[in-house]
Formats: sequence, C-alpha cells, structure tokens
Amino acid sequence: MNEPPKSCILVVDDQDFIRAMIAMRLEMKGYRSLQAKDGEEAYRLIQGHHPDIVICDILMPGGDGITFCRRLRAEGNNTPLLFLTAKGQPENVVEGLSFGADDYLVKPFDITVLEARVATLLRRHPVKSPQAAA
Repeated sequence: MNEPPKSCILVVDDQDFIRAMIAMRLEMKGYRSLQAKDGEEAYRLIQGHHPDIVICDILMPGGDGITFCRRLRAEGNNTPLLFLTAKGQPENVVEGLSFGADDYLVKPFDITVLEARVATLLRRHPVKSPQAAA
C-alpha cells in the first residue's frame, strides 16, 4: 500500500525561534518543511523545491514578504501563500491579500489555527511538489 504524498511547506521568517517552532509542529503533523530567513533565500528554495504552501512573514531584512509574493505572482507562480505577520491592521490584511496572498494570519497566533489554515489551503490546492510524488 502506497503512503500518501507528504506536502512540502516553506516557512519564511527572520526569527529563528518562530521558524523552527512552526517547522517542528508541521513535521509532527506529517508535513515536510523547508526554512528560509528572508524573501531572497525563500525565492532560491522555491525554485529548487517547489513547495506546496509558503508561510511567510512580511517584515524581514534582506527581502520582505510583500516583495517575495509580488515576484512569485509576477512570474505566474501560484503556490498558495499565507502571510504570518505582526502587521494586523485591516489595511495591512487587505494589502497582503491584494498582492497575491491566499490567507493572512496575525502574530501572535495560535499554532492550531495555523495548522487548520494549512490544511484548508492543501484541500483547495492538491499536493504538487515533485518530492511529494517520490
């Protein structure tokens, strides 16, 4: 019996603790994870690994989340992207979604809510990563 493919999730945050905590929880749920500290590193990873979802902070030195998202969308990359950020004003949420994010969650956040949103995005966008098929 074949095991179902494991979804690959890219976690992008400049705070090591947050990035590692999210990756650990996702792996406990059976997902594979990749980690990047900024938008530039995330862009390099997404080119080589084709994750199924990206969880991305907005405010990061060395390549912010909005620039990263805009770059992906301009290239036609429709990988589901969830912004996870401290920018929680309604205008921030509207801006993030208008730049191409599929979801938006404000820090501080409940990890179970993040897990539920990841599961929802995966239901709407089936696993496509080449590594998942292996």
